[in-house]
Amino acid sequence: MTWQPSPEEAWYYTLPCPSDDYSLSAWISTLRGQDRSYGRSSLPRAPFEQRLREEYTTRDGKISLGKGGIDKQWVCYQVWDPKQGTGNEKDLVLLHGINDYGGKFAMHAKKFLDEGYRVIVPDMPSHGRSSGLHCHLPHIELLADAVYLVLADVLLHDSKSLTPPNPSTSQTSSSTFTQSRKLFIAGQSMGGYAAVLTCLKYGSSTVSSLSPRPTVRYHPKISGGLFLCPMLEIISTSRPSYALELIARALASIAGPLPFASANKGKNSEDPTIEIEFNADPQTYHGKLRIATGLSILKGMTHLSTLLSSLEVPFKIFHGTSDRVTCPSGSKKLFEQANSKDKELQLYEGYEHVLLRKGKDEKDDEKRQRVLGDMLEWLERH
Repeated sequence: MTWQPSPEEAWYYTLPCPSDDYSLSAWISTLRGQDRSYGRSSLPRAPFEQRLREEYTTRDGKISLGKGGIDKQWVCYQVWDPKQGTGNEKDLVLLHGINDYGGKFAMHAKKFLDEGYRVIVPDMPSHGRSSGLHCHLPHIELLADAVYLVLADVLLHDSKSLTPPNPSTSQTSSSTFTQSRKLFIAGQSMGGYAAVLTCLKYGSSTVSSLSPRPTVRYHPKISGGLFLCPMLEIISTSRPSYALELIARALASIAGPLPFASANKGKNSEDPTIEIEFNADPQTYHGKLRIATGLSILKGMTHLSTLLSSLEVPFKIFHGTSDRVTCPSGSKKLFEQANSKDKELQLYEGYEHVLLRKGKDEKDDEKRQRVLGDMLEWLERH
């Protein structure tokens, strides 16, 4: 089966991808102040992303990871506002999976925007327009800190735009600003892992085994989480063999950025055109899983599995029973062990990993619409 973009969108899908290869010269060029996103920030927006940006008010943000993160690295994000008069004082953060980018949620966000939600979509570290070698994540727990810094930056922007100027100084007085909007963290796959970790680290009581919180002016208060096929356990067929893992560990100290394992390639959906379209998108990563990224994922999942009982915020998990990438048993363990008094688990019989696969027609799109509808129904109750 083949996939072809529409004639008016073909220009985008034929763009050359920035180089994902790790080389000494590329690394030196970033140290000299050249593009630390390795060319990704210069790419045009995807057509479906641009259409949404033209229909709704959009703000682009960029926040340094700073101390506690990776020096001189940043995360880019977008804020999509609902149309005037439809706002409901709720924010929905959407976190993408590995190898992807935040703008991909543009094809799903309209449902939430039209119900009055403000939508916040970061490009995770080393993904999209954020800095870092494409999909090189040696410290996966940094994802939660990056999300937190983005949300703190959104609050800082809100404080400047919503508080009146101080007459005595002619400057904005934000000392009395407090968060008034409910904040929900949603994510799929790796983004689901990041959403769980963010809710656990920043929405629950202090967990001593996690890294210290970054210093921010305003501390976002999390109202709940939506976790889609979260990366809490990996299906054995998508995990590298034990022998390959041993080789990776031996090479990690000298070749961490090296692309090494196929991981979830070809296992994301029953629809093979999903993979074809993904590989045609110049903003996605098309290479193999890097050594350091794979090892940090394994370490991060193992660590998170010991902390599940500390999760206290309201949440709902969504998982397909035919997922060939992340294991539904990991979602079941989270549901059983979390200390939250308000928790739900939704299993979709026969659904595969990509729960938000956009269908080719109305009938084919019913699965995605069901998941989006279930997400919205939970949000409306909270």
